[in-house]
Amino acid sequence: MGRLPGRATRRALGLALCLSAAAVSPRLARSHEWYPAYCCSGQDCYEIGPEDVEFAGQGYFIKATGEYFPRHAVPESPDGKFHRCSVQGKREGRTLCLFAPTPAF
Repeated sequence: MGRLPGRATRRALGLALCLSAAAVSPRLARSHEWYPAYCCSGQDCYEIGPEDVEFAGQGYFIKATGEYFPRHAVPESPDGKFHRCSVQGKREGRTLCLFAPTPAF
C-alpha cells in the first residue's frame, strides 16, 4: 500500500491550490464586472461570436433562440465584442441582455 504524503507536502499542496484559485478568481470577476446587475448574477453573461448574431433591419437577431432586439435597445459593449446574458447562462435560455460592438455605420 502507498504511503500518505507528509504534513509538509499536504500544506504545500494546499497552498498551491489556494494560490491557483486566487490567480484565476480575479480574471473571472473582471470578466463580469461591467455587466449591469439586472442582467447578470455573476454567471449569466458570456461573450458570443459575430457568427451567433445577425444584423437584421434595425436590430440584432440571435440565431440560437430566434430573438430579435432593436438596435436602440442594445447597449454597446466596452470591449467591442458581442455579449449575451441569458437565463441561468444557458445558450438556449431566454436572453436577458445583449451587448454589441459599436456599429460601423
